[in-house]
Amino acid sequence: MTKHQEVGVGTPDPEAGVVGSSEKRGFAAFRQAAAAHDSDDDVDEQDTAPRDTGARPGSLSHSEIGKKIVAAALRRATTAADRRRILRDPRPAVVVITVPSSAWIETVERYLNGIKRDWYVVARSGTDRRHTANVGNEEVAKALLWGRSVVGVATDPGRQLPGTLTAAADVQIELGDLDTDSVGTAMRSRFPGAAVAVPADALTALQLDDVVAAMRPSVTAEEAVELMRRASRRRSAGNDVSTAPDLATAVEFGAAREVAIALAQDIRDFKDGRQSWADSMKGLLFFGKPGTGKSVLCASIAAAAGVPLLRFSVASMFDKNSHLGTVIESLKNVIHQASTLGSCCLLALEEVEFIPRRDRLDARGRDWWTPIIDLLLLLTDAGIAANEPNGGAGRPVGVFIVACTNHLEMVEPALLRPNRLERAVEVMPPDCDGIANILRFHLAGALAGEDISAVARSLEGATAAECMAVVRAAKRAARHAGRPMMLADLAAAANGDDVRPAQVVWRTAVHEAAHAVATIVTGEGGLVYVSIQGHGGRTKIEGDVDDLPTLETIERTAVCLLAAGAAEASIVGSLSTGWSGTDRSDLGRVALLLSHVHACSGLTGNLLVRANVDAALEAVRADPELGRVVEDHVRRLYARAVALVARHRDRIVAVAEALLDKQHLDAAEVVTILSDIPENLNEVPEDRR
Repeated sequence: MTKHQEVGVGTPDPEAGVVGSSEKRGFAAFRQAAAAHDSDDDVDEQDTAPRDTGARPGSLSHSEIGKKIVAAALRRATTAADRRRILRDPRPAVVVITVPSSAWIETVERYLNGIKRDWYVVARSGTDRRHTANVGNEEVAKALLWGRSVVGVATDPGRQLPGTLTAAADVQIELGDLDTDSVGTAMRSRFPGAAVAVPADALTALQLDDVVAAMRPSVTAEEAVELMRRASRRRSAGNDVSTAPDLATAVEFGAAREVAIALAQDIRDFKDGRQSWADSMKGLLFFGKPGTGKSVLCASIAAAAGVPLLRFSVASMFDKNSHLGTVIESLKNVIHQASTLGSCCLLALEEVEFIPRRDRLDARGRDWWTPIIDLLLLLTDAGIAANEPNGGAGRPVGVFIVACTNHLEMVEPALLRPNRLERAVEVMPPDCDGIANILRFHLAGALAGEDISAVARSLEGATAAECMAVVRAAKRAARHAGRPMMLADLAAAANGDDVRPAQVVWRTAVHEAAHAVATIVTGEGGLVYVSIQGHGGRTKIEGDVDDLPTLETIERTAVCLLAAGAAEASIVGSLSTGWSGTDRSDLGRVALLLSHVHACSGLTGNLLVRANVDAALEAVRADPELGRVVEDHVRRLYARAVALVARHRDRIVAVAEALLDKQHLDAAEVVTILSDIPENLNEVPEDRR
């Protein structure tokens, strides 16, 4: 029989015989136990499964060991009444067995086939297109009509087994995960006389075949347990949180860290019984550009909460051979696996955008994708928790879920509803302090006495992954040189060789110096630093947040942005595309600011809101008249920037020269330069003084 083949598919054989009483294997032992307790409805729960004490070590086959575990699991999952109905009642019975994962199906199917040959067994894993509720109903009806009992085995009976079978079920059995008692039963048969306990942590994340494989020939009982432990560790590879950054000090995650701390606290409170499941924050969605550390943040949350972490890439469900049944089975299995890791765990669903939004499906893809999306919504719904009293088939209690994506706009919005992921939190690239923290983390004690702040500043704008790559490059350079790593190695890895021509470096210095000087002399905001380290320039400003923007503050910001272009034209002698060319350039940002002013703010007396804030620039570009109004406004502000540069020309040059020398100046150093150099009043037109 091929793997996962349905027994008796087609026309069931009404002449199939019953296994003789001499065949006392598998469920026959189960039948004996039921008969022994037939007179007592309140059967005690002690293990009455037979013990093959005469077995020699290594004498049990792979199949027999698996059957021993299945027999013990069935014994634990049924009542005395269930067993009498299945085994002794002369009427045909309909039994539905729900297994933990598809890895159990073949063993359970093989086990059932060795018990009563008059049973019609339907074992389905969901990996075949025919494994649906609409297929096989006629065969089930015929089997029952001819007096045969019908047993269905599946991970999701309602979806995978014939509807006639599930509707007519007399007994429903749900096999739990691998447990120490069931595995212990198999161990006693495999290793008679050995008194070895199977600890629960040795079974973490293991499948049925993993346990069977550990009881291989020529090993002792103790060695078998150790093999289970080793398999468990390997199954959990990638889920280790022992080296995750400490959430309490991981400032590199910025505002996302505060939400992560709150989630970790909720997990701890629920785990320790201080908070109910209903009152807990049950999940988050982290989004942001690649490399910002979303996956690392998940590990930090799990470590802070003291719970296991299970990572799962949604993209891994979609290989070239995948089809609907396989994808659905994979998704169900990962939720189930998370529920087996303990009373609480954190499930990290990475690349969740691989399951598309319902509102973006075309007619061709809707039939295929809808069951997957619906299942994802069901399995992440903690409002119909699968293991609560009277619960549904949703998320198991205690499974906290954090999804990660680089593309928030591609994620199904319903995932963010209460009781699912609940809210989306952006993980931004780290600031200077965060970068320094990341560097220290990956340096792991190296350069302990060195000041790495300059290197951190030069990396501002880099992602956490890029910072990690810098440390690796520095370690590699030192290793190849046959010496301990030095600060110069880290700086070289961060900055590389500056191959910019001298005139480009000078233009960059003038450009950034103009931004810095304009910020100080106009009172635009708090200058933090100005730098030309690395392969570009950067001026960091902390704006004034004491009030909402007014026309005056917006125009002041625009003048500070335009001053860089005015300085290039005046001091270098020409403008460059570094000042314009994209929406993120200086000129592009000014265009956006003034588009907001004229299209949707009412700050210039126009009381018609022509566009939402996020569509202001597009509205201006689409309206020639409005475009001319915005451009005229930009020209007036550029004239103010030209006058500002003329008035402070010597100061801008002095700051630019200092930048050439030091590469980086903080605000205090810029202020000192300005205090030593007077304004160029003689170069400013009378009407601008």
